Amino acid sequence: MSVLMHLCRTCGHRATSHAGRDRGYSGCRCCLGDGDVDPRPVLVDTFASPSGRLEPLYPPGTVWNAGTMHQLTLCDCRACGAEYGRLTALSG
Repeated sequence: MSVLMHLCRTCGHRATSHAGRDRGYSGCRCCLGDGDVDPRPVLVDTFASPSGRLEPLYPPGTVWNAGTMHQLTLCDCRACGAEYGRLTALSG
């Protein structure tokens, strides 16, 4: 499981790579602009450090990687909420 993210249809990077402070972390020319962000969220596997275990599915709108310089508030749009509901119903 892990997190739901919107990805750019052009370069495949997450939507946040195209916005604000994240732009400086990428050498991707596409990420320097707005990109073509897909409105449909995609499930992206994330792994705990240092254990390397697959993380649980985080609810939309929660803070992921809290307390680190990679902290991110997850998208809370309708599409993310609906996909989260669908995934949790399948696993429940």
